[in-house]
Amino acid sequence: MALTSLRPLRNVAHWALILWIFFAFIASSVVALDETQAGIVDWHHKWIGQPFLTASPRTLRGLNAVFVATEKNVVASIRAKSGELIWRQILQEDDSIHTLRFVSGNLLVLSGSAEFHARLLDAKTGQALWDFSPQGEGSILESSFGQAVTVTSEDSNLIILNQGAHVRKLNAKTGAEVWHWRAEEGSATTFFAVLEAQGFREHNGVVYVLGLERGVAAFSLQVIALDSTTGNVIKSFSTKSKIDAFENTSILGGGSTERKGYVAWLEQDHLKVLTLGTDNIMQRTLKSIISETPSLEDLVSELELVDLKLPEGQTVVVLAGTVGEYHDAQAATLLSINEQAGKIESLHDLGDQGGFSVYAATVKPGTNDVVVLRAYREDEETGILELFDVMEKKITLQQSVPLSNEKFSYFSNAFLELYSRGQAMQTRIYFSTIEGSFHAFSDVESERWYREESLAYAKDVKFVDLPERKLWTQDVDEAGHDKTSRNLTIVERYIERLASHITQLKGLPAFLVSYANPSSLFRKAPVATEFSEVQIGSSNNTINPLYRDQFGIRKILIFGTTKGKLVAVDSGNKGQIIWSRYLGWSHNIRNIVLVRHANVRFPPVLAVIAEAPTGGTSNSIRMYRINALTGEDYQSENFYFPASGWIPAGYLDAFELPLEDPDEKTQVLCLVDERMHITVYPGTDAAQEAFKRLSDDFYFMLDNKVGAKKLKGYKAIVSADSDRMDVEPTWTIPFPEGEEIAALAERPSYEVMASLGRVLGDRGVLYKYQNPNYGTVITINNKPKQGVAPYLTVYLVDVVKGSILYQASHENVGLQQPILATQFENNVVYTFWSEGETSTSAKGYQVVALELFESKVRNQRSNSDTFSSFTSERPHVIAQSFPFPHSATAIGVTTTKAGISSKDILFGLSRQSVVAINKRFLDPRRPTGSPTAMEKEEMLIPYSAITDDPRLFLSYDLEVAGVRKIATAPTLLESTTVVVAYGQDIFVTQHAPSKTFDILNEDFSKSQLMLTIVVLVV
Repeated sequence: MALTSLRPLRNVAHWALILWIFFAFIASSVVALDETQAGIVDWHHKWIGQPFLTASPRTLRGLNAVFVATEKNVVASIRAKSGELIWRQILQEDDSIHTLRFVSGNLLVLSGSAEFHARLLDAKTGQALWDFSPQGEGSILESSFGQAVTVTSEDSNLIILNQGAHVRKLNAKTGAEVWHWRAEEGSATTFFAVLEAQGFREHNGVVYVLGLERGVAAFSLQVIALDSTTGNVIKSFSTKSKIDAFENTSILGGGSTERKGYVAWLEQDHLKVLTLGTDNIMQRTLKSIISETPSLEDLVSELELVDLKLPEGQTVVVLAGTVGEYHDAQAATLLSINEQAGKIESLHDLGDQGGFSVYAATVKPGTNDVVVLRAYREDEETGILELFDVMEKKITLQQSVPLSNEKFSYFSNAFLELYSRGQAMQTRIYFSTIEGSFHAFSDVESERWYREESLAYAKDVKFVDLPERKLWTQDVDEAGHDKTSRNLTIVERYIERLASHITQLKGLPAFLVSYANPSSLFRKAPVATEFSEVQIGSSNNTINPLYRDQFGIRKILIFGTTKGKLVAVDSGNKGQIIWSRYLGWSHNIRNIVLVRHANVRFPPVLAVIAEAPTGGTSNSIRMYRINALTGEDYQSENFYFPASGWIPAGYLDAFELPLEDPDEKTQVLCLVDERMHITVYPGTDAAQEAFKRLSDDFYFMLDNKVGAKKLKGYKAIVSADSDRMDVEPTWTIPFPEGEEIAALAERPSYEVMASLGRVLGDRGVLYKYQNPNYGTVITINNKPKQGVAPYLTVYLVDVVKGSILYQASHENVGLQQPILATQFENNVVYTFWSEGETSTSAKGYQVVALELFESKVRNQRSNSDTFSSFTSERPHVIAQSFPFPHSATAIGVTTTKAGISSKDILFGLSRQSVVAINKRFLDPRRPTGSPTAMEKEEMLIPYSAITDDPRLFLSYDLEVAGVRKIATAPTLLESTTVVVAYGQDIFVTQHAPSKTFDILNEDFSKSQLMLTIVVLVV
């Protein structure tokens, strides 16, 4: 009977086994996994910076792109319809771009600061076809003044002006020099433009070189006519003029030997125009122009000429000025040169508009008819794009575009493109705004986009952990109904819960598939769909609810930029922008502090401290409280928690205190101003009382910044009589003459030290130095005494009592290379360039590792359970330097939840990549000779230089440009840390220094495990 009763169970088990094998086979065949995880556990956004120059081809076929030059010294090709980056060329930091122009279907770039460069780039690939750079001609002026180019109509070669004194003809195909003319040495004239134009019929072609000669009170105009074939001087012209500034001039007409060329300038109360090749000057009083322009009647500023960026040959110019009682509007008029009548004509009053206006112009395809663009902000939510057709003398487009003042600033540049599509003419307008974003407007709605190029100026980042999904139930019930709007009985609520669970059963098949799929156990984050840097269409994208993933890897990354903007991106969704917030005109973000993490009752909150200009000699300081999930002001009914407010003038710094306000669970901040007064934020009685109890143990440094020549320590004091909270100095460390701070580092406050010591090969222990109060200061001697080589000094300083715990120097240091430092646990790592101790020593980059212990004697440690800077001994420091094969631009270190995983030192490199070096390779205790038995037992690696191993690169083959900082954050997995490298590009990845020991490997077969269990049960 027993055997008979078991037979049906065995049959069921057999069928279950067959079904399970079939199901597992199907599931494993459907899911494919990339072994390298490239592009899954990381993402990379390429940024180019804010464009200020553009070139758009009209004759190049098969390439629908706009070409831009940016403030970041980047030349880039952007797909016109979608905003996607096609290619980019990143120039050196000192290679500022002056001119961008299309030449015979390719892109000509004039650039340089220390040296001048003329490059011709292939428009399709961005590769340099040739690079011309003359040597020994001096440095270049900071602005584009003195650098210019024109193209000869006879042979389509280039006439290039550089350094305001040299004019060359270059072969456009090869970059070879044809001829070279230079101004007289020591001349008071700086040339600023070249233009081919009509004149001197006996010569095949004439190029005019225009310059300004310095006078006692103003500049005078100088013109040199050169033969474009030989470079010989045909004639020189000296024009009687009094020009205040280069900006008061404009080059018009020309572009061929058949068209006249002109130079216009403002001189006192006149607008004057010189016909090149002659002494003929047309002029008109500004008063007569204003009388024909009603919008200029209330002019309150001097008029200025506006560069319309028109191609050569056009004679249209804009004259603009500030109007209005409050100087808050701009009026403009459109002028043109009537070549036949020989006079300056007023074409159209462009009117007065509030705020800033920017202008651009182009010609209609197939014609010489000019269309002028004016872009301005209409109100806090809208911008206006206005087109005026010069030939038809009417406004042909007045388009409003969403431009919320909460996200975007005023227009800074605009570029106009007109093109034919069938029989119709289409419009495409590109514009950038002051805070850094780059936009495109098109007649075709699907071709409107914007790029958040403000992220190319990121200077700080904060990690915000997302709330758990279960926190959603604080506002809604199981059925998704608002708890405050429904008052259900127990029975009704039970029925709703049961119905909700039945509804959720529809997800059972997907759950079973994921259960059989081994990737469900090792995947670090959900695989997100591809996401580019471009925001398509409206900037108000819908964002799904933000919740923490299973392993706490998904976070909000909130970047603060040098443009005064905050941008929050989703690290788990390929960097999708969640929200952005523009704080205001010329705001300098000083501090971003996460004062509250997400909890059951409250969202995470940021305190943002920004410096804003007031129009006077000093700036005001403003603090914003921002909901980190939405970017909106965080409102509170409590008087002490305003969404924004002014903080004391003369603000110096803010310090996070280990205190929490009991009302709103926010971290308490200590603000210090120039009066050496302390303000506690929030100013509740509970927060102030808590700070007073802490004040006796509150020590800190002020003005500890790069370039400082001394360190000063302070402590908080509280007056017993008046309850006034102030600051008093406690110590000062002046550096030797000539030394100044080059780098600073301190141990992160959130870091966890898992072990108290290092176990030696004989089972002895060297106990780690656990002083939480010391910091690292590195100084350089910029101006050493005669006979003394430049040197670097590293100091380990106790902030509480101002004692120097350790000091070491390195001689023959290359001061032009970056000096970087990081500090963690009981370790300090810094890097610099060494010129070698002697003339025969090898030069190269060095990484120095310091490790601090309580004593050099094994098993010896402090008897006290608590640390005090006043009673502790100096640490025993072990130091070692390692040759490093790379030039580093940023440094960081991995952090994990419990500090158990080993540490990796992270370097951003000038070769546009990110590399991770395990702490074992930067261990100062690595034996320099043959390892002893104890050293082998301790598994110390013999000393060697750090190798250039491609397996160490977190960014593999990605081009991560301009890395200036590296930040890391722990996850719920002890093995894994989130790494963010930023500066220009943004690169985010997950990294496991000790491998993923707390999750299953990729090749683990969950289905086989279940199959084994079933077989054993059967």
